[in-house]
Amino acid sequence: MRREKTHNFVCSKHNSMTTEPTKLSDEEITQYREQFADRPEALDALDLIAENNGDLIKSASLLALEAGVEIPKRVPNILDELAQKCRKVACDDAFDDLMAGLLGAAMGTFAATGQLPEALATPVVIYIARIGVKKFCSSGNG
Repeated sequence: MRREKTHNFVCSKHNSMTTEPTKLSDEEITQYREQFADRPEALDALDLIAENNGDLIKSASLLALEAGVEIPKRVPNILDELAQKCRKVACDDAFDDLMAGLLGAAMGTFAATGQLPEALATPVVIYIARIGVKKFCSSGNG
């Protein structure tokens, strides 16, 4: 069954969404599925996120393990750690433009630069979008 693509993008501004940047509601997961419908690795990552009750941190940890990405033990928020790996790309003005409406392209940018595999880039891009690129880039630690 082919779904219609939506032009409404998920972001932290929507009142019906969760406000915690590391958790997604079922509704948000559904909206991201529509937005990433043409990205199989992102859909696989969203399946894992759904299986983990919308927990982006737990899902990113599992995806990192699966991808062989080493993360220091005892990292309180793997999303911050992974986002830091992509900071130079994420804080570029062109990336900010991508995040304004094309999160799939933003994921592809992380993957193309070799920073993260696309499946792992999925929760990281969602996390950065939810906290806001400008806020992420202006903070010292992510």
